[in-house]
Amino acid sequence: MYSITGTSLIGLTKGTDGLWLEVTAPTSGMTLDTTASTYAAGCRIFNTADGIAFYNAGTVAAPVWESGILSKTISLTAAQLISFYTTSIEVIPAVAGKAIIMDSMEFDLTGTSTQFTGGGVVNLQYASTANGAGTTLHADIAASVVTGATARVITVRIPKDLSAIATASITGIGVFIGCKTGVFATGTGTAQVRVKYHLV
Repeated sequence: MYSITGTSLIGLTKGTDGLWLEVTAPTSGMTLDTTASTYAAGCRIFNTADGIAFYNAGTVAAPVWESGILSKTISLTAAQLISFYTTSIEVIPAVAGKAIIMDSMEFDLTGTSTQFTGGGVVNLQYASTANGAGTTLHADIAASVVTGATARVITVRIPKDLSAIATASITGIGVFIGCKTGVFATGTGTAQVRVKYHLV
């Protein structure tokens, strides 16, 4: 293995043209190197600290590091569901220098005979803003999905159009789930949130 000068990256494989084809990154959340004439188009970087793989979607002269499709699943207790309005729950941790772009999400709720009451529309959003006031990533999930469930129900969402979002508003910022309007109450159900996403 070769330590690449000026970065924390460790080179594994070079092509016959002297450009890196495979590299590892041992530091969580690091900003990836974009030095010209160093990485082949399609070069892969695997971050051994956080398990995320990137590839050079740009050129040899101007590398652009993008991730493949990633996935994340979290489990939610009844107490967390009830607190959605005041305390949003982290789903995808922030990645330094990268924006999280949702590809799809599933809200997998198992209700019981003790149904939830109250609440408001549920969303994934950028940042941990209370009361569901962050920039949302998909169409609303109606409060009735939560309050009406007495057994297992699954709701699927695709990303909504986000046009001309300032990169400062989404880069290096995590994704959280919360709700608008008011708190849920009473219920004893649980849920899982499954998200597929990529980084840019």
